[in-house]
Amino acid sequence: MIRVDHVGVPARTRLDAAGFLAGLFGLDRGMLDDGRFAPVRVSPEFTIVFYDSEQVQPMHIAFVVDDDAFDAILGRLKSQGVAYGSQPNDPANGRIDHPLSERGLFFQMPDGHLFELMA
Repeated sequence: MIRVDHVGVPARTRLDAAGFLAGLFGLDRGMLDDGRFAPVRVSPEFTIVFYDSEQVQPMHIAFVVDDDAFDAILGRLKSQGVAYGSQPNDPANGRIDHPLSERGLFFQMPDGHLFELMA
């Protein structure tokens, strides 16, 4: 068996990045920052670990979510004024007609990371 436990994601400010993502996903960070890493447990099996970096190379991370989670995250994106879109090269077109799923979207983190949701 092989499974992904966590992925490290660079951020200009790890706490801001972790708080932004946890807020959009409706997650309680629930884990303390240890001074180097700010983790966000996305599921029981997967954690995104933000760390401070002066050089941030944007990453693309995709998630499959159920309809309820999709609707909740979409609502938070809208209420917080975060741009989203249906295409990776146009993540601000305001559409959810994703090319690979019935509904889906892309949004960018403040550090430029591209997150993708597919319902």
